[in-house]
Amino acid sequence: MEAAAEYDLIVAGAGPAGCACAITAARGGARVLLLEKDKLPRHKVCGEFVSPESLSLLTSLLGRERFASLPEIGAARIFLQGKSATVKVTPPARSIPRFDLDAALLESARSHGTHALEEAEVREVGERSGKFQVVTPSGTFTSKAMVNASGRWSRLTQPEAASSSAAKWIGIKAHFREANPPASVDLYFFRGGYCGVQPVSGEAVNACAMVRSDVARTLPEVFALHPELGRRSRDWEPLFPAVTTSGLVFREVVTEDDGMVLVGDAAGFIDPFAGDGISLALHSGTLASECLLGLLQGRITAAEAHARYRAGYVERFAPAFRNAARLRRLLDAPAWVQSGLLRLLGMEPLAGFIMRRTRAK
Repeated sequence: MEAAAEYDLIVAGAGPAGCACAITAARGGARVLLLEKDKLPRHKVCGEFVSPESLSLLTSLLGRERFASLPEIGAARIFLQGKSATVKVTPPARSIPRFDLDAALLESARSHGTHALEEAEVREVGERSGKFQVVTPSGTFTSKAMVNASGRWSRLTQPEAASSSAAKWIGIKAHFREANPPASVDLYFFRGGYCGVQPVSGEAVNACAMVRSDVARTLPEVFALHPELGRRSRDWEPLFPAVTTSGLVFREVVTEDDGMVLVGDAAGFIDPFAGDGISLALHSGTLASECLLGLLQGRITAAEAHARYRAGYVERFAPAFRNAARLRRLLDAPAWVQSGLLRLLGMEPLAGFIMRRTRAK
């Protein structure tokens, strides 16, 4: 068992949001403990699209460019009802597997002085003498502040379950062998969900779907729901077994809970088709640390730090959630609405304007 120790900041969850938070705080002189319930790295359901708005931040967090050899994504292609539209991604995005991204961020967090523990799930959080007390299998730790970066579902993040009559959404992801895939993220929409496909190398693609569980439960079932995707995937060879996640619940953004600051998916889950999930994780984790450093340095109160984070979150990220939800509803609207939307998305620079509205500022 780890000896009990005191830190300035404890971060629960070592994904992109948690690592960004830990790195930023450690750079600011804070003593940081990063707790991760799993053994990293591991494959995780994720579109693996890193938007151009976050690439400079990612390079800063890692200390150097780590992924220059991975595919650039210069376009988004939308396939819907037998029609398609192409939207330029300028500057280009990057395709970065979560397996590699999580490993690089955790390494950077440790190199900046963060004490990172894996297989150390947070079991209980209490408060004593104005400090957080965090119980894990590795011991009990205390801190002045705490950040929840543990994702949509965890002991710390338990959103209200959808009603029994509501549609249940699941995520499914795997990599497949495909020679010379196009340098685009391709979104195949069908009734009950969609599947995104993008290159992760010159001979492999990531296929990641969000689908209603009553429509499909496996990737082959997903591929069969879209004729063009079915043809494209006919000769694919899986590179690892598919990974899944359930409980894809959309709810109002929450930036604080029981005194903890929430970042990444713990704060809010943006529709994955927008391709801004990793960006929001990196930016929200960084923003949280920037706001908390004043508290850790004794310059402001916890209430002031939380208020600053809330205001910054609402200003920079909330519009992306709203606009992504609106665009997703249009993509699931009657055929005549979909046709009109595809025409708009095929028009530059209007298409670029629409897509930028689903991005963090």
